[in-house]
Amino acid sequence: MNNEITEKAGLLADAIARSSELAELRSTEDAMTADTSAQVLIAELQKAQERFMEKQQSGSELSEADKSAVDEIETKVEGNPAIVAYMTAQDKFTVMLDSVNAILAGAIAGSSGGCSCQDEVCEPGGCEPGGCGSGGCGCSGN
Repeated sequence: MNNEITEKAGLLADAIARSSELAELRSTEDAMTADTSAQVLIAELQKAQERFMEKQQSGSELSEADKSAVDEIETKVEGNPAIVAYMTAQDKFTVMLDSVNAILAGAIAGSSGGCSCQDEVCEPGGCEPGGCGSGGCGCSGN
Protein backbone atom coordinates (compact mmCIF):
# COMPACT_ATOMS: atom_id res chain seq x y z
CA MET A 1 0.00 0.00 0.00
CA ASN A 2 1.19 3.47 -0.82
CA ASN A 3 2.67 5.10 2.29
CA GLU A 4 1.57 8.58 1.19
CA ILE A 5 -2.04 7.41 0.90
CA THR A 6 -2.13 5.81 4.35
CA GLU A 7 -0.44 8.87 5.86
CA LYS A 8 -3.01 11.21 4.31
CA ALA A 9 -5.84 8.88 5.29
CA GLY A 10 -4.57 9.09 8.87
CA LEU A 11 -4.54 12.89 8.66
CA LEU A 12 -8.08 12.86 7.29
CA ALA A 13 -9.20 10.53 10.08
CA ASP A 14 -7.60 12.82 12.67
CA ALA A 15 -9.30 15.87 11.14
CA ILE A 16 -12.67 14.12 11.21
CA ALA A 17 -12.08 13.05 14.81
CA ARG A 18 -11.34 16.70 15.74
CA SER A 19 -14.25 18.13 13.73
CA SER A 20 -16.94 20.22 15.33
CA GLU A 21 -19.50 17.96 13.65
CA LEU A 22 -18.25 14.87 15.48
CA ALA A 23 -17.88 16.76 18.77
CA GLU A 24 -21.49 17.95 18.48
CA LEU A 25 -22.67 14.46 17.55
CA ARG A 26 -20.99 12.95 20.60
CA SER A 27 -22.22 15.61 23.01
CA THR A 28 -25.81 15.41 21.77
CA GLU A 29 -25.64 11.61 21.94
CA ASP A 30 -24.47 11.82 25.55
CA ALA A 31 -27.28 14.25 26.35
CA MET A 32 -29.85 12.04 24.65
CA THR A 33 -28.56 8.96 26.49
CA ALA A 34 -28.80 10.82 29.80
CA ASP A 35 -32.36 12.00 29.07
CA THR A 36 -34.70 9.44 30.62
CA SER A 37 -37.73 10.60 28.64
CA ALA A 38 -35.76 10.30 25.39
CA GLN A 39 -34.72 6.75 26.27
CA VAL A 40 -38.30 5.76 27.08
CA LEU A 41 -39.51 7.18 23.75
CA ILE A 42 -36.76 5.42 21.82
CA ALA A 43 -37.60 2.09 23.50
CA GLU A 44 -41.31 2.61 22.75
CA LEU A 45 -40.57 3.41 19.13
CA GLN A 46 -38.34 0.36 18.73
CA LYS A 47 -41.01 -1.93 20.20
CA ALA A 48 -43.70 -0.43 17.97
CA GLN A 49 -41.46 -0.80 14.91
CA GLU A 50 -40.71 -4.44 15.82
CA ARG A 51 -44.44 -5.21 16.10
CA PHE A 52 -45.01 -3.40 12.82
CA MET A 53 -42.28 -5.46 11.09
CA GLU A 54 -43.51 -8.75 12.60
CA LYS A 55 -47.00 -8.10 11.26
CA GLN A 56 -45.63 -7.20 7.83
CA GLN A 57 -43.44 -10.31 7.70
CA SER A 58 -46.26 -12.59 8.79
CA GLY A 59 -48.49 -11.15 6.08
CA SER A 60 -50.96 -9.68 8.56
CA GLU A 61 -52.75 -6.52 7.64
CA LEU A 62 -51.69 -3.49 9.60
CA SER A 63 -54.63 -1.91 11.31
CA GLU A 64 -55.17 1.82 11.43
CA ALA A 65 -54.62 1.54 15.19
CA ASP A 66 -51.18 -0.01 14.57
CA LYS A 67 -50.26 2.75 12.15
CA SER A 68 -51.60 5.43 14.46
CA ALA A 69 -49.62 4.04 17.40
CA VAL A 70 -46.37 4.24 15.46
CA ASP A 71 -47.24 7.73 14.15
CA GLU A 72 -48.05 8.93 17.67
CA ILE A 73 -44.74 7.66 19.06
CA GLU A 74 -42.83 9.17 16.10
CA THR A 75 -44.49 12.52 16.79
CA LYS A 76 -43.40 12.32 20.45
CA VAL A 77 -39.86 11.39 19.38
CA GLU A 78 -39.76 14.36 16.98
CA GLY A 79 -40.89 16.62 19.82
CA ASN A 80 -38.17 15.57 22.25
CA PRO A 81 -35.44 18.25 22.28
CA ALA A 82 -32.61 15.83 23.12
CA ILE A 83 -33.55 13.48 20.28
CA VAL A 84 -34.04 16.35 17.83
CA ALA A 85 -30.62 17.81 18.74
CA TYR A 86 -28.99 14.42 18.22
CA MET A 87 -30.75 13.87 14.88
CA THR A 88 -29.69 17.34 13.70
CA ALA A 89 -26.08 16.70 14.73
CA GLN A 90 -26.20 13.31 13.01
CA ASP A 91 -27.43 14.98 9.81
CA LYS A 92 -24.61 17.55 9.92
CA PHE A 93 -22.00 14.84 10.47
CA THR A 94 -23.43 12.79 7.61
CA VAL A 95 -23.32 15.81 5.28
CA MET A 96 -19.66 16.33 6.17
CA LEU A 97 -18.82 12.65 5.54
CA ASP A 98 -20.80 12.68 2.29
CA SER A 99 -18.82 15.68 1.07
CA VAL A 100 -15.54 13.91 1.90
CA ASN A 101 -16.82 10.82 0.12
CA ALA A 102 -17.79 12.87 -2.94
CA ILE A 103 -14.28 14.31 -3.13
CA LEU A 104 -12.77 10.83 -2.93
CA ALA A 105 -15.22 9.42 -5.47
CA GLY A 106 -14.52 12.30 -7.85
CA ALA A 107 -10.77 11.73 -7.62
CA ILE A 108 -11.17 8.01 -8.21
CA ALA A 109 -13.49 8.62 -11.17
CA GLY A 110 -10.95 11.01 -12.64
CA SER A 111 -12.92 14.23 -12.40
CA SER A 112 -11.30 17.38 -11.20
CA GLY A 113 -12.37 19.11 -8.02
CA GLY A 114 -15.62 21.01 -8.13
CA CYS A 115 -17.41 19.10 -10.88
CA SER A 116 -19.55 16.04 -10.61
CA CYS A 117 -21.50 14.35 -13.34
CA GLN A 118 -24.52 14.65 -11.06
CA ASP A 119 -24.13 18.43 -10.88
CA GLU A 120 -26.76 20.46 -12.70
CA VAL A 121 -24.21 23.19 -13.41
CA CYS A 122 -20.46 23.45 -13.26
CA GLU A 123 -18.64 26.04 -11.29
CA PRO A 124 -16.46 28.22 -13.50
CA GLY A 125 -13.10 26.53 -13.87
CA GLY A 126 -14.39 23.46 -12.08
CA CYS A 127 -14.15 21.08 -15.02
CA GLU A 128 -11.53 20.02 -17.46
CA PRO A 129 -12.22 21.07 -21.07
CA GLY A 130 -14.48 18.52 -22.66
CA GLY A 131 -16.31 17.45 -19.53
CA CYS A 132 -15.93 15.72 -16.21
CA GLY A 133 -12.90 13.49 -16.34
CA SER A 134 -12.98 11.39 -19.46
CA GLY A 135 -16.75 10.83 -19.25
CA GLY A 136 -17.68 14.11 -20.91
CA CYS A 137 -20.89 14.37 -18.89
CA GLY A 138 -21.83 17.75 -20.22
CA CYS A 139 -19.74 19.95 -17.96
CA SER A 140 -17.52 21.81 -20.34
CA GLY A 141 -14.79 24.05 -18.97
CA ASN A 142 -16.83 27.20 -18.42
